[in-house]
Amino acid sequence: MFTNTLTLKGKIRVILSQFKTVLLNFINVKKKLYLYKAWSNINFPRKDSVIIIADGPSFNSDIAENIMLKRKHFDIITMNHYCLNDISKKLVPDYYLLSDPENVKTENVLSRKINESLKKYILNDCIKFISPYGKRWEIYKKPFLQFNDSENLSSNNIDPRHPRGYRSNTGFKAIALMLALQYSKIFIVGFDYDYPRKIVLDKNNKLFLLDEHSYGSDKLDCSNYFDSVAHAMHWWATDYWHFKKLNSPKVTNVTKTSMIDVFSRMTVEDFNNYIRNIS
Repeated sequence: MFTNTLTLKGKIRVILSQFKTVLLNFINVKKKLYLYKAWSNINFPRKDSVIIIADGPSFNSDIAENIMLKRKHFDIITMNHYCLNDISKKLVPDYYLLSDPENVKTENVLSRKINESLKKYILNDCIKFISPYGKRWEIYKKPFLQFNDSENLSSNNIDPRHPRGYRSNTGFKAIALMLALQYSKIFIVGFDYDYPRKIVLDKNNKLFLLDEHSYGSDKLDCSNYFDSVAHAMHWWATDYWHFKKLNSPKVTNVTKTSMIDVFSRMTVEDFNNYIRNIS
């Protein structure tokens, strides 16, 4: 069950968790030195534009094919289960980002199979693997770059070397990482993040989520995550609120339906035209 900060118990739990995060990061000198050294020695990208491909259903083969037309003009970062898209065989990213603990340890048989597919895909020599700090991620391959995945919502930090001040979402982290890599133009596609539109209740008020992705959809039982509709809506509202810390004029959200209101927006049609007109 996700912590419900609408309750006093939930608020206290979060405060204690943030205090623990700050303390553990303060005393973990090895982690701090590693991340400072890694980010100090990085060779920054030569291209000035990057496309972040998130997992939302608005990302489709038409967008992918247009990107491939001018592939040499962009770097691309994908995440999570992008490899399950049919187009992933043709549109191979420069970076692949993982951050979900399910990707390294899970009891779920289906997740294990997906992780095996992920590993085969990420082993491609053309792909730079990005992960949170820690050796456990090396089950995929040696990461090109790692970041601090601790969370401290009392902070405004988006620097990947320190605990993040925003919620744990791989798409959020991808934006922070691309800003840190100093890309001047960051386009994000498939970043729908419209979960509040997709919750439904059955006749017994049991909460379900229509979990839609570019590679498929499912109806998830969310009763183990949220104790009520209010809990679910407040959880996502907290995501949207802290996500404002990533606001940057460098980022453009390619969308018609996304509920993210932080960045400038561009329709898919305008994005496709923009790509076609690149010379």
